[in-house]
Amino acid sequence: MFNSTRRRLALLNAAVFLLVLAVLSYLLYAHMRNRLLHETDESMKQANTRLQSAHHYSDMLQNEGSDSEPREKLTYLMWDAKGKLVSQSPPSSFEKQTAERFGGSPGKVGIRTVSAGGNHYRVMTVSLSFSNPEGIVSVGIVKSLGDVDRTLQLLLTDIIAALVAGGIFSIVAGMFLSGRALIPIRRSWDKQQRFVTDASHELRTPAAVIHAQTELILQHPEHSVEHESPRIAVILKESRRLGKLVDDLLTLARSDSNQAQIHPSRLSLDSVLLEVTESFRLLAASKGIAIVTEIERPLALWGDDGRIRQLLVIVLDNALKYTPEAGEIRVAGRYASSYTLSIVISDTGCGIAEEDLPHVFERFYRGDKSRSRTQGGTGLGLSIARWIVEAHGGSIRIHSKGTEGTQVELLFPRKAREIASRESGSRRSMT
Repeated sequence: MFNSTRRRLALLNAAVFLLVLAVLSYLLYAHMRNRLLHETDESMKQANTRLQSAHHYSDMLQNEGSDSEPREKLTYLMWDAKGKLVSQSPPSSFEKQTAERFGGSPGKVGIRTVSAGGNHYRVMTVSLSFSNPEGIVSVGIVKSLGDVDRTLQLLLTDIIAALVAGGIFSIVAGMFLSGRALIPIRRSWDKQQRFVTDASHELRTPAAVIHAQTELILQHPEHSVEHESPRIAVILKESRRLGKLVDDLLTLARSDSNQAQIHPSRLSLDSVLLEVTESFRLLAASKGIAIVTEIERPLALWGDDGRIRQLLVIVLDNALKYTPEAGEIRVAGRYASSYTLSIVISDTGCGIAEEDLPHVFERFYRGDKSRSRTQGGTGLGLSIARWIVEAHGGSIRIHSKGTEGTQVELLFPRKAREIASRESGSRRSMT
C-alpha cells in the first residue's frame, strides 16, 4: 500500500514540478524573444530617425557608413507611390520577388515580422518627410532575424534539455521526498495497527471471562445465587474492567479526532486536590499507606473540573497500586512561579525501570504486564493523563530511580485571569 502511494506521490510531485518548470521556461523564452525583438526594433527606429533628419535618402545612406560607430546590418528598400520597388541599399540585397513581400504600401506602415525564403525578417516601413526626384515616398527598413532565430533555437534546445533533466531529477527527488514524507505516516499507521491489535486483545480477555463464567452458571440452573456468587463476582469484576476499558478507548479516540472537548472554568484546585486525596485515603489506610498533603491555599487553576479530577485519579491510583504496605504517598500543590502552577505526586513504591521510562505514555504499554493485569491496569491511564495535561497547555514529567519510588510532576500555565484573581484576593485579605 505504501509503495503504491509513494509512487503516486512521486509522479504527482514530478508533474507539478514539470508544470512549474514548463511555465517558467515559457515565460523565459517569451521574455528573451521580446527583448531580442525590442533591441532589433530600437536599431530600426534609430535608423528611421537618421533617415528623417536627412534631406535626401542618398545622404542618409552615405551617413550610414561615415560614423565611427558600427551600424546594424540593415537593408533599405525604396518604394514609389504605387508601391513599386525603386532601389535597394545595399544593391541586390534581395531578389525582386522576395523584396516585394516586404511591401511598401501605406497600409503596411509600421514594424512587422515577415517570412521569406525560409527566413524571418523584421520590417519597418516609414514615409519620407522630404520630396525627391526619384518619386520615393516610403522606405522599408529590413533586418534579418537570423541571429535572433539562432539564439532562440539554442535557448529552446537548452530549455528542452532542462525539462528532460528536470523530469528525471523530479522523479528521483520525488521518490526520496515521498519516502521521507511517508515515514511519520507509516509510523502512525503502525501505531494504529498495534493499538487496534492491543485493544482487541484487551477487550477479548474480559469478554471471554464473562462468557466462560456465564456458561458455567447456566450448566447448573438448579444452583442458587448464593452458590454461584463467586462466579457472579468474577463477571461483575470483568464487566467493570470492560466498561472502564471502553471508556478509556472512547476518550483516546475522541482526543485523536479532536472531538474530546475541554470546558475550562476557574477551579479552586486546592479544594479539588483535597477532595480527590480524601477519596483515596480510606483505601490507602487499609493497605497501611500514608497520604501526606502539602497544598498551598488558595490555589486556583483555569481548567476543566472533570478532566482535572480524572487526571488526579489516574496518577493517585497508579501510586496506590505500586506502593507497598507501610509506604507513603505525598501530594504537593503550589505556585512554582508567577506563570506556572505545579502538582507533584510522589510515592515510595517499586519505581519504574529505566528502560520503561521512555514508553510509559504509550498506549497499552506495561512494564510488568502480568502484575498490571492482576491489578486491573490497562496501560491507557498515563496516555489519557498526558492528553489532559497537554489539552490544558501544560506538561507531565515522570521521575523514577529503580526501587526509590516514582515522582509525577504536573505543570500548568497560569492564565492572566487566575493571576488577577489571586492578586485581588490577596489585597482583600490584607485589608
